[in-house]
Amino acid sequence: MPIRVFHCDDSQPFTRLAWHWLSGCADIEHVGAANSAGETLEAVAAADPDVVLLDTMGSPTDTALMDAIRERVPRARVVVLSGYVRLLELGAGADAYVAKGDDERELLAVIRRVVAS
Repeated sequence: MPIRVFHCDDSQPFTRLAWHWLSGCADIEHVGAANSAGETLEAVAAADPDVVLLDTMGSPTDTALMDAIRERVPRARVVVLSGYVRLLELGAGADAYVAKGDDERELLAVIRRVVAS
């Protein structure tokens, strides 16, 4: 059964790029995307993903969104996918962190690793 991944990112071009990376993997299924926090909660609950890729910009609302995602889909792993590298060092309760500048193989490896743990 493939790993079900939902992606929340305010950058539509990056969302399309990530979809392209995920669609090339037989063991990963892209089950939805949202381009704003407001769209995310209802869509993520409907998609029932194994992993939520969550863009973040270091806002206090990021943590609230992550908590709300965990309430809606408790089994889902949250992987913060951010261009804000300093934030990745802080740790805010995600299951894993990936910098947007990392190679796509790193993202795919992290998705697989968080589901296996």
